[in-house]
Amino acid sequence: NKRVADLNEIMNRADVSTSEKFRRILEAYQVENEYGRTLEAYRGKLSNKGQDITVDFLRLGRLALLYQTLDQKKQGVWDKKTKTWVELDGEYRRSITKGLKVARKQTAPELLTLPVKKESI
Repeated sequence: NKRVADLNEIMNRADVSTSEKFRRILEAYQVENEYGRTLEAYRGKLSNKGQDITVDFLRLGRLALLYQTLDQKKQGVWDKKTKTWVELDGEYRRSITKGLKVARKQTAPELLTLPVKKESI
């Protein structure tokens, strides 16, 4: 959001050349494009029913944010529309575990079956 706000601010400035404006737009596009194609894993706290639990998070670009408990018994996905975590059944356990390993470069990249909502695409 800050990047877009900064771009909007410089677009109306006469002291910034057209080529500089164009360069900044392309740079912002490249950063967003790269971020959207990345896979990231990190450990953090998840607040669940008033209780904090430590989980592994898996971010799939801008498409999905998932979590898996350290014992791999529970997993879930962030629902952008309702702004809540939705618990998933065991169907995705293996794929999330593989995704975490791929993101941490512990295994070779491979095709993953992960839940992605239609409105995310």
